[in-house]
Formats: sequence, structure tokens, C-alpha cells
Amino acid sequence: MNTSLILVIAFAATLLGGMAIGFMIGLTKGMTLGAQFQTGRPVSPVPWILCYVGAGVFLLAAVTSSVYSIYFLASSMQTEATVTEIIERKDDEGHVSRNPVYSYVNEKGKSFSDRSSTGGGREYEVGDVIPIRFLTDSPHQSRIDYFSHHWLLPILMGCFSVALGGLGFGLRWWRERESSKAPQ
Repeated sequence: MNTSLILVIAFAATLLGGMAIGFMIGLTKGMTLGAQFQTGRPVSPVPWILCYVGAGVFLLAAVTSSVYSIYFLASSMQTEATVTEIIERKDDEGHVSRNPVYSYVNEKGKSFSDRSSTGGGREYEVGDVIPIRFLTDSPHQSRIDYFSHHWLLPILMGCFSVALGGLGFGLRWWRERESSKAPQ
């Protein structure tokens, strides 16, 4: 189940990237058509259609990541882990991200180590004890047990969906208003 879910999320992420590029092209095209309203040429529906499609894709990503978070929380066990290392990465703009590496022991006494992909806005130090959750059937898969580690992605994707849907609604309203002003 985890492999198919990862493939669905990867597919959704690829779609999101394509939709973002298509959205920007469509929005640019729609804005350049604004100068041609006086000619009576109809306004293109492409920008608002792409907004709605993008909103749908972001909504799909929000639902998919929410379902995975629910699955993870229902199938996981809570324990404490010790931060053993901090990995610092510097991006091209000079921003430094600090991601903790932590070790924990499952219910059978076997030791595991994992790295958080996000810092979650907290400053971790080596030796800190943090709450984590790990999958009972796959104990090498874990997450730090904070709200942001479970729900930040679904919330962001949902917000992007609402924003794109609102923008699409506004562009559609604008198109209809401008089209009704154009000479027949």
C-alpha cells in the first residue's frame, strides 16, 4: 500500500508542476487579451479554466496527503526518540535548514534511526528527546509527532486549492463582465 500511495503522490506532484506552468501561461495569455477588449474580440476562457483545473489538482493533493496522514496516525505507534545529529543544508539563496537525525527503539527492542525532512520550525539540538510516531508494520518509517509534520502539507495544498478556485471564479466573472460590454 505504501508504494502505490507514494506513486499516487509522485503523480500528483508532477501534475501540480505541470499545472503551475500551464496556469502561468494561461494567466499571462488572458492578461494580454485585456488590451484587445475594444476590438470586440471575445476574452479567452483559458485562464479561469486552468485555475479551476489547478484548484482541482491541489485539492486532490490535499485529500491524498490527508488520507496518508490519517493512515499514518492510525497505523503508527508513539514513542520518544533522541536527536543524534543535526544535518545543515544551505540553499542557493544562503538559507540554512537544520534537519534532525534521531534514533528510537520499537516495541520489540530493535533500534532505528531516521531523519526528518523538515525542521518543523523548531530548533533541535543533539541530545534532545522528541516525540515521534513510527509505523508498526514498517518501523523504519517515522515522523516527528508534531501537528505540522502530519498536517502542514494537506493544509497548504487546501489553501492553494481555495486560492486558485477563487482566482478562477474572479477571472470567470471578469471575462463575463467584459464580454457583455463588447460590441456584438
